[in-house]
This record gives sequence, structure tokens and C-alpha cells, in this order.
Amino acid sequence: MNKLFLLIFAVGAMTMVSCSGNGEKTSTSVAQSSDQEQVAEAQGGNTFEGANFTMTIPEILSKEGYKSDKTINASSEDNTIKMDATFGETPCKPADFSKLVDNLKVLHKEATAEEPKIDGNIMTIKYVKGEDVENYYTVYIDDNAGVAGTFKYPVAKAEEVEALIMPMLKSIKKK
Repeated sequence: MNKLFLLIFAVGAMTMVSCSGNGEKTSTSVAQSSDQEQVAEAQGGNTFEGANFTMTIPEILSKEGYKSDKTINASSEDNTIKMDATFGETPCKPADFSKLVDNLKVLHKEATAEEPKIDGNIMTIKYVKGEDVENYYTVYIDDNAGVAGTFKYPVAKAEEVEALIMPMLKSIKKK
């Protein structure tokens, strides 16, 4: 378990620092807790309150693994769906998303990559290897804040899980 956590943490940390460059600043407003509760109710999930960020975890990920002020790991009861999220103070800026994609493709050269999806300050990229999916994401909050991580799930559950990813990512707010 420790080795798995270290691997997940290393990938999250690398995701946060693997791209650098000059991106434009975006302004971010601080979300109120009532907004988080409304998102949680809409998704049927729970709100994670870290030291630096909050996010709504989909209900399907009801089993928490590791949790700290900057990181959370969660999975489905049957462990077929897993998610991790790590806060970083050196986020990948939207202008540098292509550098991150290049770095991730090197790590996953044995998997089939889909085109990255970019929605403003959020980028996801999906890798499929056999019957397994790893969907990486990075959320740029501001020049000193971002969250990165992965969703892992079987191809058979892709439609169900992928519908939950973007609402979760859009719920991420800096404290």
C-alpha cells in the first residue's frame, strides 16, 4: 500500500511540476461552503476539505484511502474505480498544458492516448491499456495553486465514471 501511495503521490507531484512556462493569470473567486454543498447534493457526493482546497467527491468513491491536508485518495467499495487528488503550489498553467501532455505520453507510451480535453483551466487526458483506463487531470486555480491527479477504472465503466469527472473537477476551489 505504501508503494502504491508513493507512486500515486509521485505522479501527482510530477504532474504539478512537469510543465513550466509563462501562462496568463486568471482570477479565481473563493467559493462559499453553501456552493460546495449544492454541488455535493447535485452529484450525490461528499465534500473534501483540505488545508488549501475543497472538492466534491462523487458518491461512487465512498471508500477513502489516504487523506491529508493536500491529498486525498478514494475508491469504490469494490476497488474497481479509484481517484487521487493532490494540491500543489506550482501548478501547470493552461498555456503549458501541451508540455504536460508530452510528458505524460512519454510515461504512457504503451497505452493508447486520446486527445486531451481542455475546458478553460482544466485539462484531462485519457489513456487506455487493455481493459484499464487512467484519466489524468490538472486544474489550474491560480499562479500558486492547482490540483492534479488521476481516475483509474475499467473500460467497461468508462461511461459511468467519465460523467462524474468534470463536475468533480469544476467543484475544486482554493481555500
